[in-house]
Amino acid sequence: MARIFSVLALLAVLLLAANFIVGLWVGDFNAVARDKRSAQQRMIDVQNDLRAERQKTSPEYEQARRDYAAADERFQSPRSRMSVHLLLGAGGTLLAILVNCITITYFIGTSRWCREVCETYRLPADLAERSVRLKRSTFPWAVLSVVALIAVVALGAAADPSGANFNRSESFVTPHYVGAMIGLMIVVASFWIQINRIAANYSVIEEILSAVRRMREQQEQSAGEKGWDPT
Repeated sequence: MARIFSVLALLAVLLLAANFIVGLWVGDFNAVARDKRSAQQRMIDVQNDLRAERQKTSPEYEQARRDYAAADERFQSPRSRMSVHLLLGAGGTLLAILVNCITITYFIGTSRWCREVCETYRLPADLAERSVRLKRSTFPWAVLSVVALIAVVALGAAADPSGANFNRSESFVTPHYVGAMIGLMIVVASFWIQINRIAANYSVIEEILSAVRRMREQQEQSAGEKGWDPT
C-alpha cells in the first residue's frame, strides 16, 4: 500500500510543481487583461458618442477599434497559458485531494480491521491501539493538505482578472503566489508523513497476521496431537 500511495503522491506533487512553474510562465496576465478591458471600454464610449451624434464612424472610433484589436492580440497568448495553468491546477489539485482521501479511507478500514481481529483472536490490545494512534496522528495532516489546496485554488480564482473579481484581482496575485509555495510545501510534508505512517501501519498489520498464523499453527498442531481435525 505504501508503494502505491508513494507513486500517486509523487504524481500529484509533480503536477502541482509543474503547475506552479506554468503559473510563473503565464506572466503578468492582469496587466494585459486590464489593457484589453480599458481599450474595450474606450471603444464602447466612442461608439456611444457616435450613436448620440447619429454618426456611423469617425477617425477616433477607428483608432479605438485598432487599439482594442491590438490589446486583444496581446491578450491571447497569456490567456492560452492561463488556460493551461487552470486545467493543470485543477487536475493536480483533484489528484492530491484524492490521495489524501485514500489515506483517510485506508486508516478507517485498517484500524477497524485490526481491532476486530485482535478481539476475535484475543491478541494484545496494544496492536489495535497502535493502528488507532497512527490513524489519529495522520488525519490532521491529510485534512491540512486538503485545506491548503482549497485555499490556493480560492486565491487563484480571486487573482484571475477574467472572473467576477476583476476589479481587485491584481491585489491577489502575490497572495496566490506565496500561498502556492506554502501549499506545495504543506502537501509534500503531508504526503511524506502519510507514507511513513502507512508503512508503520502495514507493519502492525503484518504483526497481527503473524500472530494469527502462529495461533492457527498451534491449534492445528494441538489438534493433530489429539487426533482430530480442527476444520
